[in-house]
Formats: sequence, structure tokens, C-alpha cells
Amino acid sequence: MVSGEENAGGGQLAAVSWWLLAGGWRLAAGAVSITILPPPMKDVTIGLLTDYGLDDTYVGVMKAVIAGLAPRARTIDLTHAILPGDIHQGAFRLWQTAAFLPQGSIVVAVVDPGVGTSRRGIAAAWDRLTVVAPDNGLLTYLLAEGPPRHAVALDNPAYQLPLLSATFHGRDVFAPAAAHLARGLRLEKLGPPARDLVRFDWPRLELMEGPRLRGQLLHHDHFGNWVTSLGRLSEVEGDLELAPWLPSCPPARLPLMGRLRALLPTGLALPVQHTFADAPPGTVLAYIGSEGLLEIAVNQGSTAATLPLMSGQEILLTYEGRTPPGPKPAGRRPERG
Repeated sequence: MVSGEENAGGGQLAAVSWWLLAGGWRLAAGAVSITILPPPMKDVTIGLLTDYGLDDTYVGVMKAVIAGLAPRARTIDLTHAILPGDIHQGAFRLWQTAAFLPQGSIVVAVVDPGVGTSRRGIAAAWDRLTVVAPDNGLLTYLLAEGPPRHAVALDNPAYQLPLLSATFHGRDVFAPAAAHLARGLRLEKLGPPARDLVRFDWPRLELMEGPRLRGQLLHHDHFGNWVTSLGRLSEVEGDLELAPWLPSCPPARLPLMGRLRALLPTGLALPVQHTFADAPPGTVLAYIGSEGLLEIAVNQGSTAATLPLMSGQEILLTYEGRTPPGPKPAGRRPERG
């Protein structure tokens, strides 16, 4: 039996076993449904985030598949330097970049140690963007900001490459799905609704009496700066305002009076500085990073190479000396735009 996707006029096409790519026909093994592709949409951005690195051809091949199916789509390399199989880091980098992508963007996120197993491939759509990814926790921090308005399992073989490998779903499943969406395919065509999306536990972020904040070290970046779960923080009228990026903590305002310090697992108590140069070269400092999260750095050096710190260790934002007034209400938690 041979079937075809509805064309622009609503009719069905029956044909032989061919696969349509880039406006041409390529012979495929076995009976394959023919998909009549709608005209490509304009100005669709597809972001790529993987742990593939750049030494091999994996990223290039994914881009080739997208270019073949959606030649007018614009691809952006968000990062391919996620530590191999590190879903937690991949989830953070996805959250970190999502707010800066153009409205209507699609992200292909592939950190997939369970490739070829029973784990689902999914496409999840929020108002601003759609993410195509394995359902293994990569969406955890996006889910912290609210559920997608629609999510589906990538079960329809008509929108996959015809010869499906067990080890490269970035090429065979996720890139084709993103390309078809870029051409205007409705999300529900990719497969049935997907519920109960996988997420891992939120990192620690706790407002304590004092006032103090308790969190944990997440990971270090390329420069060796450690990123923590404490935030989002910003200076407002002489106070430090907390607009939590995770739903486990209420908003608050922490007075900056009283020498606010970051207490590390090593026992170091670091003042919260404005930027790197506020500390002498080679000195460890705490500061509010570009995402509003507290970070630990060495000015002109690497904290990762200097201090014996590990992911998951506890970190406190606390006061030295006398206890200042308690936290002030911060009002309604703002939403990320």
C-alpha cells in the first residue's frame, strides 16, 4: 500500500516508493509514503544544540538534511560542546538560549544517551518556540516556566528519513521533523499527543531565615566559571531582588547591607562583586552572571582549575556579622519574555 500526505488542494496522491527531498526524487528501499511538502515558510530559524562536537560530520549531516528539506530555513549553532551525554547541562543551555531566539523558532536539541531504546522522540510547542528532542529531561528548565501548549511523539515515519538508524536520530528523526515544521507542517502530523514529559528534579533553590539563600553548584563554563542555582538576582533600589527561575522558591528582596557573601563548600566566603575586574587578578569572586544566576570566578583565571568544587555541592548566599532585616515581599513573580 502506498499513501500520500494531503497536498495543497486537499487531494491524495498514490505513487511508487520514492522519497521527496529538496525538490527532487530519490529511490528508497521498500514502500515509503510520499509526502507532498507545502511551500517553505519565510524567516524560520532552526537552532541546533547537541553534544556532537565538531570533530566529526554529525552536525554537518544534520544541517544537510535540513537544507535538503527546508532550504530557506536559517540554522543557528547554539552549541555542540555539551559534555557527552550530560542531559543536565544540555537542559540548562537550552533554557539559557531559548529567550533570545526569534519568535517562532524551532530548536533541535540532541543529548541522547538513550538513543535507539524505548525513549520517545518528541516535539513540544510553546508560544515562542518549538523544541524537537528526545524525551529524556532536556526540557526540564523550559518546563519550569510552564508546560507547552502542545506536545507530540515523533511516531510518523513519513517525516523521518526512510532508513532509520539505531544510533543517529539527530539525522534520521529530529532534523527531518524540524525541517518539516519549518515548511509549515502542523505539529499533530508528526505523531500522537505526548503527555507526562520527562524531567529531572529541580536543583536546590531555597529561601531561608536570616535571610539566606541555599542552592547548589550546577556546572562550570568554558572559562572555568562555576554557575550556581541561586537566582535570578538583580540589584533594585539598593537591595538584591530574587525573581526565582525555578518554581520551588518564592520571590524576595535581600538587603545588600550587612556584607552579603557567597559561602562555598571549601569554606571561602566571597563578597558579591559587580564584575570580574572588581577583584585583583587571580582572586576568586562571586558575581551575578548574565542570566541573573550567582556565579563563581577567578579574575583572569579558572575557578574549575583553582578550587576543588563539584556539581551538586551546596552554596549559600548569606550575611557576615549582624543579621539585616528580613526579606521584603517582591510581588508577583515576573515571567520571561
